[in-house]
Amino acid sequence: MIRVLLIAPYLQCKKLADEVFAGLDDRSISLHAMYAVGVKFIDSLQVDYDAIIARGATASALRVRYPNIPFVDLPVTGYDVIHAVHECGKRFRARKIAVMGSDSMIYDVQRISAVLDVQIECFRVTREDEAEQSVEMARQHGFDAVISGAMAVEIAHNRGMNAVLIESGTEAIVAAVQEAVRTAQISKHNQAVTERIKAIMDYAYEGVVAVDETGSITVFNKTATEITGIPPEAALGRHVRSVLPETGLLRVLETGAAELGVLQKLNGTMVAKNRIPVKVKEKVVGSVATFQKVTELQQLEGQIRTKIHHKSLSAKYSFGDIIGNSAAVRDTVERTRKFSKVDSNVLLIGETGTGKEILAQSCHNSSTRCKGPFVAVNCAALPESLLESELFGYVEGAFTGAVKGGKPGLFELAHQGTIFLDEVSEIPLKLQGRLLRVLQEREIMRVGDNRIIPIDVRVISATNRDLKKLASENGFRRDLLYRIDVLHIQAPPLRERREDIPLLLDHFFELYNRKFGKEIRGVAPLAEKMLMEYEWPGNIRELRNICEQLSVLAEGELIDTEDVLRVVGRQLAEPVNSRIARQMKPATAPSPDIAAIRQAIISAEGNKTKAAELLGISRTTLWRKLLET
Repeated sequence: MIRVLLIAPYLQCKKLADEVFAGLDDRSISLHAMYAVGVKFIDSLQVDYDAIIARGATASALRVRYPNIPFVDLPVTGYDVIHAVHECGKRFRARKIAVMGSDSMIYDVQRISAVLDVQIECFRVTREDEAEQSVEMARQHGFDAVISGAMAVEIAHNRGMNAVLIESGTEAIVAAVQEAVRTAQISKHNQAVTERIKAIMDYAYEGVVAVDETGSITVFNKTATEITGIPPEAALGRHVRSVLPETGLLRVLETGAAELGVLQKLNGTMVAKNRIPVKVKEKVVGSVATFQKVTELQQLEGQIRTKIHHKSLSAKYSFGDIIGNSAAVRDTVERTRKFSKVDSNVLLIGETGTGKEILAQSCHNSSTRCKGPFVAVNCAALPESLLESELFGYVEGAFTGAVKGGKPGLFELAHQGTIFLDEVSEIPLKLQGRLLRVLQEREIMRVGDNRIIPIDVRVISATNRDLKKLASENGFRRDLLYRIDVLHIQAPPLRERREDIPLLLDHFFELYNRKFGKEIRGVAPLAEKMLMEYEWPGNIRELRNICEQLSVLAEGELIDTEDVLRVVGRQLAEPVNSRIARQMKPATAPSPDIAAIRQAIISAEGNKTKAAELLGISRTTLWRKLLET
């Protein structure tokens, strides 16, 4: 709602204003009129209005007292002045008249004097003391009458002079109200825009400092104060050279050229800064600097990267997900847990399928970087050209097929977190040199760009190869090896932790029971022994795959030897019957050993009758021997 106050300089004006207000039917506008003469009432005036309509000295005084409220002059038309002059002639036969008032009241009165054949002299009055002086001067100079507003008319009457009040008509009041409403609406809109800009300025991440064309500071927001330690009152209105000479804003004023992405110290704080000129019709009329602490910028970038790539940049495994009670597993977990408490680079050595990434994720989730991203990349899965752009990112147009706007690299995305370089031994030598520089300098440069991007990343690498041997053969850089192999972890193969196989079997069968709707309760003793004696070249990954196949094919609640042989018989057996013969006793032997029995079952691909024939015993004897083991 727009609230408008009209201050009437005489009672008839208030009555007229009330009549005009009563005739306006607009609920979005609230109009009030009050009668007041002079300026003494201003001190007691309660102002809660969007615009004020007043006249003469009253309007001038209110403008000084309330500079932030829009004011509209109650207009005095030429007709109003002519009417007052005519009244003076009619009532007092006045030929020499003093017209007193504000600029809007006495405007163009001299031309009226020539038309009416009357001597008129104008006196500019904006304050009560000026009105008293002007009336006294008119009296001393023999003026016949005074024409003015209510205040000067009252003073003239008190000094015994003839006086006529200049009255405003209905049209003047209507015009003033329309102008007041329009001005208030514009003022409210501008105030809202100003407050929005102020809120943006005060709560922006960047410090903002602006100067006009003379170099005087016109904007100095809260963040600028926080970064520099300089309060706004010590900066606003002062020349930038005396407050922050290192901003570079004066240079931008002179050159008219923007300076973007500048790193410099500002009052002892390292900031990233942009400087741009402010131009009006190609003329530089000021300049603006925006800046932010480099540390905060890096932290903010890390948070943004994590949110944007949340699904692919999180580590889901922790030490509680590692299955096994063997001494090898306990030692490895304890070693990794200790390494997680520091920030040094880690190298994981282990055969394929030993769970190196689970160890890497557990190390990350137990570290101080656990709230940061975890980025994993298989260095052997991408060709050299793609690997470089994936690791370090690229700018738009860096190469054919580069996406519009460029793309951040995995090192950027891992900022304040961990990057896991799996199969690090497969990184080409040319790229190894660039990786070494990243690890040394803790900064990257996107492909096709010349801008340095600082990073804070912990590197965990993994390989199934002997990097020292590879380095001696010039297949891996020694200096890079020393950078990544600061802390060393050996992931044990499954054959060195066979006692963990039953636990792993239970875990995987429980997993696939839920996935496939099965009810497998466990593994028969002989079948379990067969699985435990297998060498498992694919380690836990191979064991998981075997369990998945067994779960799919199993028709009962127990996995037996026939199930195992049906899935892994060819891998378990050396399909050469001579090996069976070497391990079997002669056919006349009363009791073949268990190793011969197992080998016979394997060779017979689980067929118990055929295995008994190979051993030279009955099928009943074979079952009895199996039950005794």
